[in-house]
Amino acid sequence: MLAIGFALERLSPMWGQIAAGVGLWAFALVVLSRASGLRRRMLFAVLAWASAGELFCSLVWGIYTYRLGNIPHFLPPGHIIVFMLGLQLARFVTPAAADRLTAAYAVLTACAAILLGDEFSVFLFAVYLAVYRLKPDLRPLLATMFLVTLALELVGTALGTWGWAPRVPALGLATTNPLFSVAAFYSMLDTLVFLTIRSRIQRFVELKLSPR
Repeated sequence: MLAIGFALERLSPMWGQIAAGVGLWAFALVVLSRASGLRRRMLFAVLAWASAGELFCSLVWGIYTYRLGNIPHFLPPGHIIVFMLGLQLARFVTPAAADRLTAAYAVLTACAAILLGDEFSVFLFAVYLAVYRLKPDLRPLLATMFLVTLALELVGTALGTWGWAPRVPALGLATTNPLFSVAAFYSMLDTLVFLTIRSRIQRFVELKLSPR
């Protein structure tokens, strides 16, 4: 569905964004309405953290820019779809397979740095690896999301939906278009989502058990 959104946006940037936004928001609202209490809270956390991340990274930090210089309407619900896809695919990835995938991502990042000068991906992969080591229970999801988001990155940049700044503002690191270790942002998103859900569950339990 996101690929369709990218294609519509390419055919007609303004009207394509609106059409894709209506379709993806409708789909996301149906999913949210049918989700269980815990899953619904998780998806709302995805929506909140991902939207905040898009606003900061694109409009404030300026590391990438969308075609119209805005945040496309279909992106917030699109993050819900990407997260759900990652959760489903991660069920088939064992911790050992996640380790092998991460080793392959390390080689890919090194090749991108050496052959293409993608310095920012080296920094981002270090972030991904730190999260990967600190959150062993999330490793299958993190390794899966790396592959999913790399595929989206290849499609999105090829269609011109967004483009990366030649150098990262403030850091000065060189980038490429596409950026190969973009999944580091999603590893942080996944971690923030699960931390948010766990903290809310813990708070709920504390309130239920507290003396009246």
